[in-house]
Amino acid sequence: MDNGRSKSGSKGSRVLPISRLYDSLAARPYSVIMFGALFYTLGVKFFHSWRNDLVNEYVGWVLADISVLLGFEVILALLCFGWPRKLVVRITTIFAAVIYAWSVMNAGWLIRMGWQILPSLLLSAIRDPLIALVMVGDNLKVMPKAAVILLGPSAVALTFFFFVLAKPKLPNYNQKRFIKRTIICIIIILATVSLRDIVVRRTSPQTISEGMRYNCHLKAITSIFFSDPGRLARADFANAKRTIPAFDEIQTAFSPRAQRINYNVVIVVLEGVQYRYTSLAEPQSKLTPFLASVAQDGVEFVNTRSTLTHTTKVLFSLLTGRFPSASQDLAETVPAAKPYAGIVTILKHNLNYRTAFFQSAKGNFEARPGLVYNLGFDKFWARDDLNDPNAFLGYLACDEFSMLKPISEWIKAEERPFLLTILCSVTHDPYEVPEWFAEPAKEPVERYRQTIAYTDKFLAALEAELAKLNLVENTILCVVGDHGEAFGEHFHSGHERIAFEEVLRIPFCLRAPSLVKPATKVTKPVSSVDLAPTLLTLLGFDTNSVGFDGTNALGNIADDRKVYFSGWVQQGPVGFVRGDRKFIYNPMDKMVSEYGLSTDPFELVRIELAEQEAQKIADDIIAWRKNSIFRLNQQRTGRKVLFDYWHCRWNNRVTSAKYRRTKNK
Repeated sequence: MDNGRSKSGSKGSRVLPISRLYDSLAARPYSVIMFGALFYTLGVKFFHSWRNDLVNEYVGWVLADISVLLGFEVILALLCFGWPRKLVVRITTIFAAVIYAWSVMNAGWLIRMGWQILPSLLLSAIRDPLIALVMVGDNLKVMPKAAVILLGPSAVALTFFFFVLAKPKLPNYNQKRFIKRTIICIIIILATVSLRDIVVRRTSPQTISEGMRYNCHLKAITSIFFSDPGRLARADFANAKRTIPAFDEIQTAFSPRAQRINYNVVIVVLEGVQYRYTSLAEPQSKLTPFLASVAQDGVEFVNTRSTLTHTTKVLFSLLTGRFPSASQDLAETVPAAKPYAGIVTILKHNLNYRTAFFQSAKGNFEARPGLVYNLGFDKFWARDDLNDPNAFLGYLACDEFSMLKPISEWIKAEERPFLLTILCSVTHDPYEVPEWFAEPAKEPVERYRQTIAYTDKFLAALEAELAKLNLVENTILCVVGDHGEAFGEHFHSGHERIAFEEVLRIPFCLRAPSLVKPATKVTKPVSSVDLAPTLLTLLGFDTNSVGFDGTNALGNIADDRKVYFSGWVQQGPVGFVRGDRKFIYNPMDKMVSEYGLSTDPFELVRIELAEQEAQKIADDIIAWRKNSIFRLNQQRTGRKVLFDYWHCRWNNRVTSAKYRRTKNK
């Protein structure tokens, strides 16, 4: 009996300290959770400074975090001190938990992408939560140690949070200690606020530090509730005057000096391929030999930049010759009453071309059927049409070689000339290649290189199919990128918020037998919007009356031409390239940066501009972005069946699509 009591007492002695610890923490749960948020925020910024060899910048990065998070904690403590009720404890704990959750999300985003997170980045997750969850899972696999560090303590914090909500404890304050502690916190807050400007002036003005000096929580709040002249507002959409003409609202004619050419046109769009990773940029590289051969047999536009670093937007630019709406939406996918004017509709209605759009990606990703319909294509094929899940790659793409058979069958179905567009998405995250091609590499950048080499092999196989059909000599083959991808060149990854060359500069080359002199190089700045007018001019059209935003890239390009570009994210950079000078306006800090691309091709040194000149450039860039917004004349909400199997629904400027295998009757 005594032995049993001894064991019971020993067990109780082990549990008791945990119980006491919980009681002490539960008396001020908001403070515990807020200091957890502060720990994550300071810790991840230290890690980021350490891995980029910028520890000397660290203090300037975290002063705003200390003042803001400590300020939140003081406010919550004062609320509970003044109104010691269970409801107040619950409310303050919930607020602290939201701050903590944002800290964890920010830490994960910063580790993976090199940026602090913004609410606007979550819009795509809200639109398609299932794909977003898969993407999060894939990214956590890439960084398992960080995943454990982030999710382990968070699980403990979540358990603690629910215990407190279920049975909140009223705080028992020692008034003198509380007042003393509050005064100390306020002194620290005032000190960090006053020191911030002094420290920032002594740290680097370059790249990475600009995005680290603000507090992500305060920035999230201000971005939601406060407007900014440099960013788009509701009024910009409500008052938009720009419209995209339908196919029957433009006049087209053949150039009197040109010969009418009925060549087939094949446009292959490479998703997320950085120019510097191709053999176009590095001739000694053997990564993309076929792409290099296309340029050697035809023309390469060596100075091409993406109009907007987002696939849906760029596809619109490439095929309509017009700027997309430089806004964080999917306006281009909302089904229009009539297809838009562009190369697809011009060739279809003027030369009786057949048209088809094939992609290796899922069709519901960003409601691609809506965009393809608006562009005027007759046929749409996506991964969903492939009855072989074994050919799927990751959450998005499929083995691109599986497209060759349906492409060949479509070409052989009729004798008429055709326009074929193919979107290759294997080069999109998570960078998976088929097992038959290669054993997957471990590092993301090496996996990325594998996908680029794989896609080049697909291009060669596509060429072989055209050769079997005796179509090579009367087919224009164009290969162009949508945007690039960053892998830490400027301490960041991805493409949505980056305006450096690793994201903006894209491969663009075409081969047109007997129409273009082999090994031609166009060195002047070219844009995504130039593709359609360039191809139409080659086919004998006079594009002057069409009203393209782009120009014939094989013609005379003005030396002072501005090639505008934008990130997709609302708070992302916007700018233009003129000659060898690049100007970037950053809405986050309202700063204008200049880079001299001829002397500084890797954009390592930012050129400071005079205040008056910087403001003039900023006004120009902001005006271009706002003027790019186009008005939708469709009903605000609606639904439509496209290409027989795709059920599209839209609400304002966002569309969703579902694939149903039963053909609509």
